[in-house]
Amino acid sequence: MMRTGQVSLAALVTAAALTFGAPAAVATTPAETLPAPVGINWPPQAPSFSPTATAAEPKPEAEKPVEAAKAPPAADVVPPSAVALPQTAPTIDVPKVAAFTLGDDLVARLKALKPADAKARADRDAAVKVYEARQGAPVWVDDAGFTSGALALMTEIKGADSYGLQASAFKLPTETWTSGTKPTPSQLIEAETGLSLAALHYARHARGDRIDPTSLSKLIDRKAQVYEPASVLAELAGATKPDAYLRALHPSHPQFERLRLKYLAVRTGQSLVIANAPPPPAPDAKPKKGLVQPAPLSNAQMERKLLANMEMWRWMPAVGDTYIQNNIPEFTTRLVRDNKTVHLERIVTGTANTPTPIFSDAMSIVVFKPFWNVPESIKWKELQPQLARYPGSLAKAGLKASYNGREIDPATVDWTTTDLRAFHVFQPPGAGNALGVVKFLFPNRHDVYMHDTPQKPLFENASRAFSHGCMRLRDPLKFAELLLGHDKGMTRAQVNQLAASGPDNNEIRLNKKIPIHITYFTAWVDDDGGLKTFSDVYSHELKVHLGLEGKTHLIVQPLIERERPPPRNAAVAFREQRQKSGGDQFGNWIKNVFNF
Repeated sequence: MMRTGQVSLAALVTAAALTFGAPAAVATTPAETLPAPVGINWPPQAPSFSPTATAAEPKPEAEKPVEAAKAPPAADVVPPSAVALPQTAPTIDVPKVAAFTLGDDLVARLKALKPADAKARADRDAAVKVYEARQGAPVWVDDAGFTSGALALMTEIKGADSYGLQASAFKLPTETWTSGTKPTPSQLIEAETGLSLAALHYARHARGDRIDPTSLSKLIDRKAQVYEPASVLAELAGATKPDAYLRALHPSHPQFERLRLKYLAVRTGQSLVIANAPPPPAPDAKPKKGLVQPAPLSNAQMERKLLANMEMWRWMPAVGDTYIQNNIPEFTTRLVRDNKTVHLERIVTGTANTPTPIFSDAMSIVVFKPFWNVPESIKWKELQPQLARYPGSLAKAGLKASYNGREIDPATVDWTTTDLRAFHVFQPPGAGNALGVVKFLFPNRHDVYMHDTPQKPLFENASRAFSHGCMRLRDPLKFAELLLGHDKGMTRAQVNQLAASGPDNNEIRLNKKIPIHITYFTAWVDDDGGLKTFSDVYSHELKVHLGLEGKTHLIVQPLIERERPPPRNAAVAFREQRQKSGGDQFGNWIKNVFNF
């Protein structure tokens, strides 16, 4: 059961009732060892990534152009889903005096704390809210000391290293009272508050809050999947197995657990076999010119690689059971349906200087015979300097321009004073179109998408980072068939007809949007347990390491992230006479730039 990101006072009162003798809470128990509670989502998962909902799904309109869909909003805080409390708490009479309480002194101690940062302050404030609702009743101690649940929780936190976290980061309380003697209220308050704050700290780290991904790179458009801290503490208070609840806050995707098991193996000194490692060259073989054989990773290097990939999984929204995944270092796209990969294909991605951004969205439109609309960055960085030297050369590249809705002759514009960004620059459909015969849209702020390409030989390269940021498909018509066949019942023959002789720029909206995740995993464990590793093409893996080590100040951002477009010039200057193009120096520039 999902809840909103805020915890109601009624829900917190229910937590108090669970402690003071009201009806027992639903136990949060590990799915692999105990039966799942009836009516409860278990194990905990972040809410499924879903596009903006519509009141009713539209009927298929294969030939009718449609409007572009808006990108789904991103949630700032993800609510917990391992529910130990009902969504709407019943009215319960809370006893004025609990069987054991630390009273107002417990809340006062929390309020007196001076948190070191905003996150610790938010945890402290959440704890105040919970304990005020509990009227000072503790969760982790009784009059004799720590409860069995507290001891289990502390054991779980001490084992944080086995999940890729650092146990030393969590300040656990200790027994400051002498064995066999009764603890003082002050000692119990210190133990109670210390464990609650340590558990909330652990919960943040389990959900990826050790690093702000955007501090590593603006192209890593992810965020920690943090649960609202008062919710976490309230659910811990109602859990019969709080250690199991805390453990289940780690990513639930099978890939995380597979990587974790490899990580544990490396930490114990085992050497891992890399399933996709190139075979060693024959002793008498001559090295190929320009081919560098990658050096095998040491155990320390492998441990770091696995750790970085585990951390990146903590930033992922719930992928769902049907989705598209484009894994950039692997240069591969997967179409997953009902948790099974039904299509695996090569893709071309952005270069190191024009990287493909890392984010999640929802695919909504397939466009046959598309126009290529030149993005703003290419206009001012690449086309504008060329036009200033060789006016009229857009036509040689197969590009056209329009101004105020009317097509213009580029050779009649004074490009030395006119800003190209004032114009719509495009390439009509055709054999040489940079997008080929079909493109796949998931409207996003990065202005990237998937598309066909006329340059098929690029797919034969092992490393396929050649584009300006968009992702190119080797067999886009097969991909279109899988999407439209499932969504609209289209056949391959219908798809081929639309690509060959259908209307230009024919936009077809999917009845049901498909989540798409652009990922950057440099380690992947197949279903059979085989570990594959990939190159750190954009140095994102290195940036994750620097972030985990507190060295984000050492990250050098690539030029694309430091460049800023010049101010726009609104003035448009037309010439009285058409100027000559200036020769053939422009030549095949557009083909060289876009590799086709």
